[in-house]
Amino acid sequence: MTRIVLALLALLAVMAGLGTLWLLDRVPASVAMAVAGPGLILLAPATVVRRVVFLRRATEAATGTVVSCEGDGIEPSGWEFTLTVRFTARDGREHVITESGRPHRDPGALLDVRYDPRAPEDARLDFGAAPVWGTAAGMLLIGSTVTWFLVR
Repeated sequence: MTRIVLALLALLAVMAGLGTLWLLDRVPASVAMAVAGPGLILLAPATVVRRVVFLRRATEAATGTVVSCEGDGIEPSGWEFTLTVRFTARDGREHVITESGRPHRDPGALLDVRYDPRAPEDARLDFGAAPVWGTAAGMLLIGSTVTWFLVR
């Protein structure tokens, strides 16, 4: 979700820099709502399915060590940091992964990593199900609210 919002903000910044922000004035709010509301409703289950598909492949778990934690963070949630984590796969090779939008962790901290044993470079930090379900719930709530205001 954070990546989507950042991408939209970057697009707006580019449009403002190019002097094309006037295009937004040409799109009626109802059209924007008709796209955004149902779009978020459709993306919510896709977010969960994407995670489930990954977990079906990522049958191995390892403990990784935080190499670096960059970013300013947004307190009190603190979920705006980029973590670089090193872990050793079952075959003995070391791998490094980088993920954004994560909580602050000090270098040297240990984190759980899930990975595909056939392709250990396909790894993700494992913070449990709460972030995925929370993102999906937020998308459903916002999409439903926007759609409700559109059709009422």
